[in-house]
Amino acid sequence: MKHLEAYSMGKKFGHPELNEDSFVIIPDAGYAVIDGVTDRNGTRYGGMLSGQFASRTVKRATELFILAQSDPKAPAHMRYTGPTDFVAYLTNVLRQAYVDEGAYEAARDDWKVRGGCTIMAAFQIDGRLEVVAVGDSGIRVNGDDVLQVLKPLDDVTGILRRETWNLFAARGHEPTYCDKQAAAVTWRGTENQEPDTPTADPALLAEIEQRTLAACKQHLPDVGEAEFMELIRHGIMHGQGNFQNAGERALGYGGLDGFPVLDKYVDSRSYDLAEVETIELFSDGYFKIAEGFGVEAWEAGFREVEAVDPHKIGPYLSTKGTTDAALTDDRTYVGIALR
Repeated sequence: MKHLEAYSMGKKFGHPELNEDSFVIIPDAGYAVIDGVTDRNGTRYGGMLSGQFASRTVKRATELFILAQSDPKAPAHMRYTGPTDFVAYLTNVLRQAYVDEGAYEAARDDWKVRGGCTIMAAFQIDGRLEVVAVGDSGIRVNGDDVLQVLKPLDDVTGILRRETWNLFAARGHEPTYCDKQAAAVTWRGTENQEPDTPTADPALLAEIEQRTLAACKQHLPDVGEAEFMELIRHGIMHGQGNFQNAGERALGYGGLDGFPVLDKYVDSRSYDLAEVETIELFSDGYFKIAEGFGVEAWEAGFREVEAVDPHKIGPYLSTKGTTDAALTDDRTYVGIALR
């Protein structure tokens, strides 16, 4: 390894300890970026919110796995034999973490109390660079070969947020007010709004549903209306978990949560290490692929996105936007120049 740069920033202003991203760096051995899923109801394990708990648990498990590749005494299940076996190892570690917290049965029976995370990992093994991914964190190899599997489900909840935001803006409300109301609808869904709030008006909710459904059908014409409406009406808090690791659903997606991940949601690549010059891993808090290598290039891209679309209702559509309390998302970058 010739050069390495890393940077991680939590989204909540003044609270860096709440960053749910993690990263792993073991020079000339392996690297990873891990993105914890925001908890839905304040569930805590080990003194941490569930997403941060999952992220830190998988970080430690990945560190041990990388170190095991050069340990002749390491057990067989710690040897890299392929991407799905590595993901199964992480799943088992998370499952055991629930057991240790006395929460396995609760997590098994209710996805709302599970911790979850994505991972993008890269291992240097026997002259190869082995890349394994679950979820929407990304990697760029040699400055142009990008693997990042973004999930269409986020487009649906992003459209829901955009349509809500624009409806309130059309009524003359300030952006801060629009942010708040759009967040409420995106998080809870149209059927779960708090009574006596601006987003509880049945006529407003009906219009939001109509506009969102029409936009979703245009954007994702191969997805059935029932899946759109499930997300629109139940939101991230009450509906999204029904799609995680659900292979039969058009909007299904993969995530690490201590329960089985279907092979279709495990992505991988393998490179001749002699042909690899740079490796860059990043979480989805970076909405734009940087033009160059290194933290400054990626931060320049971040600043450009914030200047163009801070509310994330335009070209960088998202389920959240930047407010006076928080950035859109945690963001993490790890860049390695091998030669």
